[in-house]
Amino acid sequence: MRGDARKGKGRLLDMSGTKGTLIYIFLGVFFAFAINVVLGQALSSDMPVVAVESNSMVPTFCQGDILIIQGARNTSDYNSMLRVGDVIVFSAQGRDVPIVHRITTINPDGSFQTQGDANTVQHLFEKHIDPQQIHGKVVMIVPYLGWVKIGVTEYVLPFVAKNIVMVIVASATVIFLYLMVKEYR
Repeated sequence: MRGDARKGKGRLLDMSGTKGTLIYIFLGVFFAFAINVVLGQALSSDMPVVAVESNSMVPTFCQGDILIIQGARNTSDYNSMLRVGDVIVFSAQGRDVPIVHRITTINPDGSFQTQGDANTVQHLFEKHIDPQQIHGKVVMIVPYLGWVKIGVTEYVLPFVAKNIVMVIVASATVIFLYLMVKEYR
């Protein structure tokens, strides 16, 4: 009798085994997206959480750190909100990944110039950053947590993308063999 209770009798949802693992993965992904949406609304940013992908801002922060970004309700608010010395996140033309650098100059036309703390020279794309390119300013740093995102995007996803056909064929083969063995038993 006591053993039956341990096997999940009376439980609403069986969270053991592969099924439980898949449920936990789904819930983790769902809550990560939900938290990102809530933070985005609370911080007025389309990109409230950013993982640092290079060491251009050492010693302020390092690759693998997570940054919390405070945006502005309107892009015109950045001109009054940002100062020389603030670290901002912005999108540069021709770049897939947002850039995180420190404001060095505010141009007369209201655009910004930036440079990474560890960079010896300013890149051409950093000389004229319009407020519309800015996602927000860094307000908090969480060390090391970004390695999870970097690991997934730089190692897991490229591996899966390159080998997706092989994964599908292998999965289909395993399922086929399983069904064949099951049928003959």
